[in-house]
Amino acid sequence: MTKQAAEREKLLKAAWLAYREGRFPEAEQQLDDLLASGVTDARIWDLKTEVALRGGDLDASLEAVKQAVLLDPENSRYLVQQARCHCLAGQFEQARLLASQAAAAGIVREEDFVMLGGLLVRCEAYEEALGHFEKALSLNPDNTDAHRGLASVQRFFGNKKEAEKACDFVLARNPLDGEIQNLRSSLRPQTADENHIRELLDVVRSGRLDWRGAVQVAYALAKEYEDLGEWDKSFYHLENGARIRRMHTRYELQDDLKIFQAIEQAFDGREGVTTPEQACGSDVPIFIVGMPRTGSTLVERIISSHSRVSSAGELNEFATELVSLVDKKAGKRVDRLDLPAVALDLPMKELGEAYVRNVRKRAWESPRIIDKLPLNFLYLGYIHLALPKAKIVHVKRDPMDACYAIFKFLFNQAYPFSYDLEELGEYYAAYHRLMALWRRILPSAALIEISYEDLVAHQEEESRKLIAALGLEWEDVCLEFHKNAAASTTGSASQVRNKIYDSSVGRWRCYEKQLLPLRKKLKHFGLL
Repeated sequence: MTKQAAEREKLLKAAWLAYREGRFPEAEQQLDDLLASGVTDARIWDLKTEVALRGGDLDASLEAVKQAVLLDPENSRYLVQQARCHCLAGQFEQARLLASQAAAAGIVREEDFVMLGGLLVRCEAYEEALGHFEKALSLNPDNTDAHRGLASVQRFFGNKKEAEKACDFVLARNPLDGEIQNLRSSLRPQTADENHIRELLDVVRSGRLDWRGAVQVAYALAKEYEDLGEWDKSFYHLENGARIRRMHTRYELQDDLKIFQAIEQAFDGREGVTTPEQACGSDVPIFIVGMPRTGSTLVERIISSHSRVSSAGELNEFATELVSLVDKKAGKRVDRLDLPAVALDLPMKELGEAYVRNVRKRAWESPRIIDKLPLNFLYLGYIHLALPKAKIVHVKRDPMDACYAIFKFLFNQAYPFSYDLEELGEYYAAYHRLMALWRRILPSAALIEISYEDLVAHQEEESRKLIAALGLEWEDVCLEFHKNAAASTTGSASQVRNKIYDSSVGRWRCYEKQLLPLRKKLKHFGLL
């Protein structure tokens, strides 16, 4: 090695050390100095990619990893990194393509298989992700990260025993992994003879959990105690977990309530939504909306069991396209409180076509595609203006049961109103009021409403009415939704393989005393 080459290696090692120690500006400066001296080394660009990702600069990371691949196109590690960057940027189609190229190039490191598995989960390519986690374990059966990924994906596919086995492996090595503790508790109903309560309490008493772990374990304990019918203990841990989670959540309920008000004002005085002549004529989308944890996954599985329907899962595409188009037409970022009124003047055909084009990437061949994002209830007026032939299915549930089901579930970076009973009650009231507006101004043929309680009590009758309202021919397979092999990533993923059950109906009554603040709030708004 020449003296000059040795100096380059020394500087690169120094940059890596600075990066590992969290001195990111210093690492970046050293890398820039190397590049300025005329050095062309893919490893420099690889590290620049990591530094850019740490700084949240996705554009810079994409450019840096592109240079690394150009300099060393046969290196599968850089292709994996490139796929990762595109995934983090939300460019899932490109990420999946690059992931395939990386696999074809011949991955040799277990950590690269794990990384590919993780990014493919984000891209909703679950079967491919499963394969990569398994390949990582074939190289190293003790890879904890691979077992963590395997646990999640096996749960999505309803393989509960395999998921629990993977969880047990992880927790035997790290019982402080709160996320895996909570996942394991969710996989099956716990019994007096077979549960994890003692293990969970030991972890709590160790005093070694950070706040995130404490929240996860509290929700796990609440779930397991509820399975055993120990209502007071269950709610004690649930309330404790929710309190800690709310304490660490930056959220102002009034910000959301102002959005509701702005939407209502935008449609104020309308007796109906006039479909513009230049709307998108596609009848492909089926939107399933409502509050979370109200039975929307059950409805999705029934409909998607039909041969002419596929589910694309919970998509943000409609809201994303709407906001993007508003900003584009205005030539600037429009204030979120002004957006509802401004959006009424959008070219609705363009909005509808952009949405359908993006959704088609998820389920290209299917004649009808489900979008099951609950919060699309905010946009129903705009959805009908842009896609007048689309069907909207609103899933309703008893207010107390709905709110309790929301309160007891730990969401992943969503629904921040769910951790305080009074805030939850106010948000639910705002949702109820907005749905009353949509019910008044949307055509009945566009807005199909179904009650969770009715569906549970009269499965075949309600399912037949639902399928008919969607303009589909009846298929008996819709009654066997629990045999649907498609992955489910929702909070109900552990239950969707079961036949319809009614044990959740009226469950809130087990906690009447504890839920009194919620009940008072809902009564105040005339909802009980």
